[in-house]
Amino acid sequence: MNIKSILRKTAYGYKAESSSYIEHLRSIGMKIGSDCIIYVPTKTLIDEQYPWMITIGNHVRITEGVKILTHDYAWSVLKTEKGAILGASGTVKIGDNVFIGMNTVITRNVEIGNNVIIGAGSVVTSNCDHNGVYAGVPAKRIMSIDEYYEKRERAQFNEAKKLAVEYFDRYGKKPGKEVFHEYFMLFETAEEAQKNDVFRNKIALCKNELDTVEYMRAHKAMFSSYDEFIEKCFEKCTNCVKEQSE
Repeated sequence: MNIKSILRKTAYGYKAESSSYIEHLRSIGMKIGSDCIIYVPTKTLIDEQYPWMITIGNHVRITEGVKILTHDYAWSVLKTEKGAILGASGTVKIGDNVFIGMNTVITRNVEIGNNVIIGAGSVVTSNCDHNGVYAGVPAKRIMSIDEYYEKRERAQFNEAKKLAVEYFDRYGKKPGKEVFHEYFMLFETAEEAQKNDVFRNKIALCKNELDTVEYMRAHKAMFSSYDEFIEKCFEKCTNCVKEQSE
């Protein structure tokens, strides 16, 4: 453990990193599967009042600012008004292969199915079925996972082109291929991608490297090379004929 890690551990305790936070949550009774990541534990709130009421499956990604609640204290108003203590609690169950976007709030008595994406800033107050994309306040089903896949597939080149053009505008030079570490399937074969450390690390994510390699072999890249790809990105860019000096 390096000095930076030691200082972070000293400052934040079990919230210093994802693995220690998950280990803590398991130790107090939460059921959490394998290959789960809590990206910013110090800015994440997972309700510990009733830890046995939370179940999280495998391959779950919890991003910054997410709050998962099993109870609320709104009954304090009733206690002040009427003297009554009327508890409010419930379970939260999150399935396998779920992405929870930044600043999402998940309230008690909610079940999220498998293969679900929750958009940033959502407030999830009711169940989310399997294989869907949900977003909003309150969160509603936007589309199926298959529809989302098709949408993302269609957007790949236009988004990569935008990255390239904006990079040139900002830095005065065309980007190297590693800039496209989320778009390399546009121009690399599985074999070539595995020779690049940056791309290989992306292929290894989610612990299903073979699935990604097989996908790339079954889906031919749009371009035969990075040079062809980058040329197409700047094809109609009149300001990019000559690269400016660094």
